[in-house]
Amino acid sequence: MNSSDSQISNPAQIEIVEAKLFATVVAEEIRASINDALAERGRCSLVLAGGSTPSPIYRALGRPSKDEAIDWSNVHIYWGDERFVSHDDNQSNYRMADETLVAQMAGRRPKLYPVNTALKSATEAANAYSETIQQAEGLKPGELPNFDIVLLGVGEDGHTASLFANSPVLNEHGLIAHAITPPNGEGERITLSVDSITNAKKIIFIVKGETKAIVMRRVLEGEEQLDALPAKLYKNAKGAVTWFIDSSAATKLATKLEKRS
Repeated sequence: MNSSDSQISNPAQIEIVEAKLFATVVAEEIRASINDALAERGRCSLVLAGGSTPSPIYRALGRPSKDEAIDWSNVHIYWGDERFVSHDDNQSNYRMADETLVAQMAGRRPKLYPVNTALKSATEAANAYSETIQQAEGLKPGELPNFDIVLLGVGEDGHTASLFANSPVLNEHGLIAHAITPPNGEGERITLSVDSITNAKKIIFIVKGETKAIVMRRVLEGEEQLDALPAKLYKNAKGAVTWFIDSSAATKLATKLEKRS
């Protein structure tokens, strides 16, 4: 891993990767992290990111690997956020992960904990998802999950999961999941809370594309805070944080980092 230069004031590991290698490199990191958790604890809790960026990564991760095979039967998969749509909807993060990751697996499958979007409202779905996580992770009332791995993307506006700028939920503590409506008003969503994400043992950010270059400079080098750029939550992380940024998304960074090519 390439540590960040001293000009970038954060504790994260940052790695710049050529676009053609991006999916493979990130999948290898996730695979290794899963196997580390399985070796240490006998199980792994993995939180998936949604959107389009993870799709090729999930395909690479789901393909069998002779050298680093994963015992998927002991992996518990959750979703960092979900749109309040049916699981067969084109906008569903569950559908994307099912088609790109789970469908590629051979043999034993992971334990899946999708958001129940068949409920009457996004609020009910968020409350039910909190209960699902509490039960699956064996949490006592008021306890936060301590996920092994949380995968996150970053939007061009600096949001991550479905945590958007100036949302009241950014400052709500102790809750596991929220119902939220994006600033553009396009449909309700369910998202893990800031506290649930930052309490993870490991967070892996996945950022790709030249349209993310400006926001990456703001997030990694700017002075804006969490309310303006929710991706800044990484500064409050209790565990390890790794950024995987493709070369086109890194072009605006003032600090030049070595890239893998």
